Amino acid sequence: MKKFFVIFLAAILITTVFGCSKKEPEAPLAISTTAQTTTKKPWPTYNPLTGEDNFNKKAVGRRPVAIVVENLTPARPQWAIGTSDLIVEGEVEGGISRMLWFYADYTKVPEKVGPIRSARPSYVKFSEYFDSIYIHWGGSHNNQNYVGGYTVIKQDKVNDFDGMKGGILFGRDNTRRVSSEHRGILHGDKIPQAIKDKGYRTNIKENRFSPLIFNSEITDPGDGKAGSVNCTFSSRTDTRKFTYSNKDKKYHTNDWKTEVKFQNVIILMDQTKYFTVPYKGATTTYLNYQYKGGKGYYASNGKQTEISWKIKNNKLYLKDKDGNKRIKINKGKSYIGLASSNNGGKVTFG
Repeated sequence: MKKFFVIFLAAILITTVFGCSKKEPEAPLAISTTAQTTTKKPWPTYNPLTGEDNFNKKAVGRRPVAIVVENLTPARPQWAIGTSDLIVEGEVEGGISRMLWFYADYTKVPEKVGPIRSARPSYVKFSEYFDSIYIHWGGSHNNQNYVGGYTVIKQDKVNDFDGMKGGILFGRDNTRRVSSEHRGILHGDKIPQAIKDKGYRTNIKENRFSPLIFNSEITDPGDGKAGSVNCTFSSRTDTRKFTYSNKDKKYHTNDWKTEVKFQNVIILMDQTKYFTVPYKGATTTYLNYQYKGGKGYYASNGKQTEISWKIKNNKLYLKDKDGNKRIKINKGKSYIGLASSNNGGKVTFG
């Protein structure tokens, strides 16, 4: 019994020593918990291209699409023009202008959009400023010292859909008696399935999306009068004309053979460069925007002001005239015209 009692006491002593030496599990540091909850701020719930609040909740934080649409006379009126959140327009070649239509919610693109046309370097680059999925039909190729649209898509690893490759997105509308290049259409309602089939990223990367800031209510941008805004892209192109309406407080144009209206008209003056290269037994002259930034103009609510703009880290920034702070624009659809500062582009206000 004495031997048993000694062994029993020894067991209790060992258990007590090792039990006391075992560390209690440490609670996670407060900073770790904070980091997990604050590292990623929520994406704004309004439309990031228009600032409007009635935005599809399922589209919050989702990438927009940028669609290349032509602007030759046989293409007018373009199918679904006026339905996009943002239109960007400028020169491409031979004095021809072309448009890029942005939709923040690609599930809301109309069933028929177009005519869809080919990719140009300047338009591919501008689509990247908003982390967009790029939709086009064909594209320009490298020629001598000119770098084509296809090369920029490949080099920049742009997610795109090309009508030249066929697929569910593209078709022809035969209701117009014009040549085939003016009848290429996009089936907008099929975009979600096409993106899924391609496996493209759908979430916006904030470091790739240009920040637009909006006023809480309609505000005059400045004291300059802007009852009309006329933008000539270069000395080779036509002029886009907008007239302000006091009835709906919007800028209207009929230049596309149908009435289209915008809350904001923004004109960016930029340096341009021409490339004259052989093409189908003759020559063609492409125009590239250099996106060096500089002077611009912002018109809304019948008023206008001079602004400045720049591209930084592959994003577009709209700033005041002196470049000190970012400007706010009014909520609604916007038009951005690209005018050549060194090849005859100009803006006039009435």
